[in-house]
Formats: sequence, structure tokens, C-alpha cells
Amino acid sequence: MRQLRKGSLFAAVAIPVLFALVGENGVGWFARLDKPRFLIPLWMFYLVALSYYAGCAAVLYRILVYVSDRRGEMASLAMIIILMLLNELWNYLFFGLRSTLAGLLGIVAVLVPLTALLLVLRMYEALSARIVTAYYLWELCDLAWTYQLWRLNGD
Repeated sequence: MRQLRKGSLFAAVAIPVLFALVGENGVGWFARLDKPRFLIPLWMFYLVALSYYAGCAAVLYRILVYVSDRRGEMASLAMIIILMLLNELWNYLFFGLRSTLAGLLGIVAVLVPLTALLLVLRMYEALSARIVTAYYLWELCDLAWTYQLWRLNGD
């Protein structure tokens, strides 16, 4: 077992917390939309968000501590930072612009670095790859419900 690296831990926790603080709040607009029957209740979205940021912190820490290959570490770090940036951009596109179409297209954009991150982590850090796989499955659900929101509400 490796010793806890405080600097890596701080970076791994601070980065997701900063991204979480940037998010756009459009809950009122979202509440007025027609929704597909399979959409989870709003309170569950908060649990998913908490899990996402905790997962990002765990993956960031594990990349910084357990990925010994420099190229693998840089590729993994780049992909997770890009993923987190695109997730925040999605918040703006969907909630800030109040656009179901922009939200749908944003999910498609998020899947690109998410897929790349998953592929890189499968080579360098198996536990992080499993964490990211769980999030990948959530994003596929996101794709389905944002598509249905767009179909039900237009833009």
C-alpha cells in the first residue's frame, strides 16, 4: 500500500470542488419542461452529481499516485480535465441557455473525452477505469433523456 500523498489528494479534491462551484442553476426552467417517464426525480440528480464529483476526485488522485507511465499519466489527466470542463460547459448549454438541443449536443461532446479517458485508464489504472465505466453508463442514460427532452419540448 502506498503512502497517502497529501499534495495529490489536495489537487484531486480541489479540482472537482472548483468545477462544482461553477455550475449553472436552472432548476426552475427544468421543472417546467415536459419530461420522459423514465427520467429520475430531481433529488436523485443531486446524488448523481455528488457521485460524479467524488468519482472525479478519486480518479484524479489515483492517476496522480498510481499511474507511473508519464504518457499515461498526462493522457489521463488531460482527458479527465477536458471531461470536467465539458461537463461544466454542458451545465451552461443546458441550464444557462435553457436549450434542450444544446444539452443533447453537449452530452454527445462529453462522450468523446469520456470514451478516450476510459480507454486510457483501462491500460494504466483498472480501478479508475471501473469508476469511469459507471459514469459512462450514466452518460448513456443522459443521452437518452436529453434526446427525449428535446423531442418533447423542442428548443
